[in-house]
Amino acid sequence: MKIYLVRHGQTKSNKEGRFVGWNDVDLSSEGCRQAEKAAQRFSTERVAALYSSELIRARRTAEIIGKKHGLEPQTSTLLREINFGAWEGLTHGEIMSLYGPEMRRWINNPFRYSPPGGESLRQVYSRMEQFLASLSLCENNDGAIVVVSHGGAIISVLHHIMGLSEKEIWDRAIKNASVSLLQKNNSQFEVVFINDISHITD
Repeated sequence: MKIYLVRHGQTKSNKEGRFVGWNDVDLSSEGCRQAEKAAQRFSTERVAALYSSELIRARRTAEIIGKKHGLEPQTSTLLREINFGAWEGLTHGEIMSLYGPEMRRWINNPFRYSPPGGESLRQVYSRMEQFLASLSLCENNDGAIVVVSHGGAIISVLHHIMGLSEKEIWDRAIKNASVSLLQKNNSQFEVVFINDISHITD
């Protein structure tokens, strides 16, 4: 079973470097263009199922992809971005100014620590794992599954499957509208490639 993990297209908040989290912000015009490029990438792929976070930036990206295949995305709160709590809507600099010690602790180990009122990456992976496990109940072996989610949520999955250390979490930034591919054989996942944006840059 092929499972494509797609990050949503760019938002204005992404461009401004803000921690968006569960804030429900729409795609920018550039984000819509990126989503169209992602849709073109899948135009020759048989997509059997399409899933998305219910947050609008992911849902709109999925809807644009789905139009090429006559599919409406099935939404799930399990696919949401990390909840940044009190940091949502703030830039890195603003967070450091207001929550310096908490921010440094989180950066050093985001799996163990969470933003004030938010989630740790371990909690994010737990719900992403729950979603991926549910896919075994679907009979989609004759086509690919496309899952549109968010940068933090996607990296939590890739980090776990690739067996990386906690310190390596910041080595790979998941870019807007990038595509990563998982191959599932029985109950085992393999990462085929990550963070591919060739469809955007071509």
